[in-house]
Amino acid sequence: MSKTITPPGAAAPPRRACPPVQQALPSYETYLAPPPPKDGHLIGVDAHPDTFTAAVFTGQSVHDARKIGTRDNLSLEAFLAWAARDCSAKDLFLLEASANSFEVVNRLHALHRRAVVLESAFVAEHAGKFEDNDRLAAARIALVYLGNRVPCVWVPDEQTRQWRELLNAYTKAVSEHTAAGNALKGYLNEQGIRLGKRTPSQPATRAWVDDRRRWSPVQKQLLEEAFSGLRESQARRDRLRRLVTEEVSRHSLMLRTLKLMGIGTINAFATLAVIGDVRRFATSDKLAAYLGLNPGCKRSGRGKELRLGIGLRGRGDLRHLLIQGAHAILRRHQATALGQWGWRIFLRKGHRNIAVGAVARKLALQIWHVLQGNPPTMLEADARLTVKLRKLAMDLGSKRRIALGLGHSVHAAIEGLRQRILAGAATPPAAVTPPGQEEVNEPI
Repeated sequence: MSKTITPPGAAAPPRRACPPVQQALPSYETYLAPPPPKDGHLIGVDAHPDTFTAAVFTGQSVHDARKIGTRDNLSLEAFLAWAARDCSAKDLFLLEASANSFEVVNRLHALHRRAVVLESAFVAEHAGKFEDNDRLAAARIALVYLGNRVPCVWVPDEQTRQWRELLNAYTKAVSEHTAAGNALKGYLNEQGIRLGKRTPSQPATRAWVDDRRRWSPVQKQLLEEAFSGLRESQARRDRLRRLVTEEVSRHSLMLRTLKLMGIGTINAFATLAVIGDVRRFATSDKLAAYLGLNPGCKRSGRGKELRLGIGLRGRGDLRHLLIQGAHAILRRHQATALGQWGWRIFLRKGHRNIAVGAVARKLALQIWHVLQGNPPTMLEADARLTVKLRKLAMDLGSKRRIALGLGHSVHAAIEGLRQRILAGAATPPAAVTPPGQEEVNEPI
């Protein structure tokens, strides 16, 4: 695709604007950045955890851009104070996607300052190869924005950010627990002991290991460290899973996704945590592409075609969970329409992973319809849904069930959860536009 170059002094071509935080109309996660401000300044910000550097520019294109000042080595408090004191609502702050960029953007919005987060892949490729520092990085962010149609990313609302933080913490806890179990098994393998089907975290397993041989004092201490690390990681995983279960019990849209085959408590929570406002995606195919569940294809010239599978792009956290759900469908729901469809693909293509990817994509499409308020077509059998709700109610425990208004008994909790599922049949509530972002921007 050819690139249009704006002559010096000429007006820059119009750009499609980036939707503000919590906007309900966007159709995809990545958008084109808004046009440069005509009456304000363009401020590139190089954000670090402790220091912030800002480069202030004027101009409508890379040809007439003029740097008028730099503020460097500012703390977050000093940076926000400078933005409130010396900048106006007409200025546009540009940040590269990083760990704390969403928080900085939300704080700037609270000060009625316009700010967007640019896609880091488009900014980083222009980094200097021989010399670089914070001042150059801040200026580069602004100049790359002026010289290219740089995409920016959707900034999640506060609720979605908290859900993503909890999902990330739970995923890490699962990895740590798995690593602790593997470390224990590895040490026992060195001693010629195999656990077989025994669960490492069970007290009976520890007693069985103690009786396998005569352990020296050092070895006993190493075993204690391994088993205690396994217990601690299991406890942390259980605590975070309980928090996830509580969030699912509170939100009817999460509960509604449990009606789909292959969707359990963790998948239901991850769905809303990753997707956020589903109305950002105009079609279900957009959501599948965002998750990396669309097969890729590279074609050049005649006879040069390379077909790519799914993965290596998109949101891997939710994609991995949907793939696990697809495995469960092919394993346990072979008599259902979706299970039979997946096995037909397996027989035709000759590879199980292709069938799993296709079923996972079907799940993503159904999730889009459920979150949009449309009736799904791949519903779980009522008995299986009851099993899911019973497990959710038991994970909560009697005290949390009472605190959440679900009753003391498991049966009462199941009925209460069913009522909340019915309450989520409507579309999500209207999003709130943050201060200073009243315009409705046009998505790609």
